[in-house]
Amino acid sequence: MNCIICKKKKIKKIINFGNFPVSHKFKKKNQKDKKYSLQIGICKECKLIQLSKLFPVNELKPKYDWINYNEPEEHLNKLVKKISTLKNINKNSIIAGVSYKEISLINRFKKIGFVNNWILDMKKDLNIKDKKSNLETIQDKISNINIKKITNRKKKADVLIVRHILEHSYNTVNFIKSLKKLINNNGYLIFEVPDCKDPLITRDYPAIWEEHLMYFTQNTLKALLEKQGLKIIYFEKYKYPYEDVLIFITKISDYKYLNYKKNLLLPKVNFNLTSLKKDRNFIRNKIKIYREKKYTICLFGTGHAACTYLNILKLHDLIDLVVDDDNNKKNLLLPNSNLKINNSSNLKNLEKILVILGVNSESEKKIINKLNIIKKKIKFYSIYNRSKFSFK
Repeated sequence: MNCIICKKKKIKKIINFGNFPVSHKFKKKNQKDKKYSLQIGICKECKLIQLSKLFPVNELKPKYDWINYNEPEEHLNKLVKKISTLKNINKNSIIAGVSYKEISLINRFKKIGFVNNWILDMKKDLNIKDKKSNLETIQDKISNINIKKITNRKKKADVLIVRHILEHSYNTVNFIKSLKKLINNNGYLIFEVPDCKDPLITRDYPAIWEEHLMYFTQNTLKALLEKQGLKIIYFEKYKYPYEDVLIFITKISDYKYLNYKKNLLLPKVNFNLTSLKKDRNFIRNKIKIYREKKYTICLFGTGHAACTYLNILKLHDLIDLVVDDDNNKKNLLLPNSNLKINNSSNLKNLEKILVILGVNSESEKKIINKLNIIKKKIKFYSIYNRSKFSFK
């Protein structure tokens, strides 16, 4: 496969994790899953870690209209403050977003008096009629956007915010080109993406996802943006318990490839088959010890991170109970298994439980507090390496 960015045939394979279904393809009955190869590689030219084989984009469209992806928001007030103090930005400026990911941020601007704002409308602006469509379709439509159709109804933005969708883009160069056409000549284009530096080093398996085509570090994202003719105005990394985020505030540069450095250092990556086998055996053996002690093994949380963790580490056969309090998921089967999703009320009558936490840090705290009230013989582990409950 060619590199997503530079299109060179210089992708060096790092690891093939195996063949898995799309993480949100929950089933109503035990039926055969459609599987695709999940593997990552690195481009020798631009040094970007990326999926070396892409899932078909049409397969990523959810089966259900309640599938959504939430991002950390504790840093957004600080980001609003930074944006509002940028040169030439005032309460008359047009603040815009490209998807539902920016709704919360735009609402914060409204509260402090920024009255001119818009977010791309899936139906009117992007001609997306299927309510089940999500980021996979939004990124594709933006990459092939009809700029005149949008600018006839919406004024070009002074600030265009793009949160957690760049890493989903199949045609990243066209995606960025379209975004540049939606801002004024002196406007700002702001990107927010997950920081993958630490997960790549520590082998944090939940960081791998079939919908994340690219795994950016500060250096590789900076290089990409500069190569696309964007000048970096401001950068910040926001620290979170399990996954940090990178923020780049950019402007269109007068000079293409401004400060672009071709000879980037290779990001450090510790994913490999030898380590995977060791990790798999280590975690499986830990779980088996509790099974021998008559603990019920419970997976709590069924988002893409939890599904990926089970898939890569081959843990399905050790799971007795899957729990998720999203009522939309009740009685559905987990992809790549025949494990039925239950409500947490099913835990009340169990004597000894090992809970594998497949949720973010905030949900993790709530679940632990909730379960500690009803159970004494309970042991917690987390799918995330940074958690104090990590298996490692």
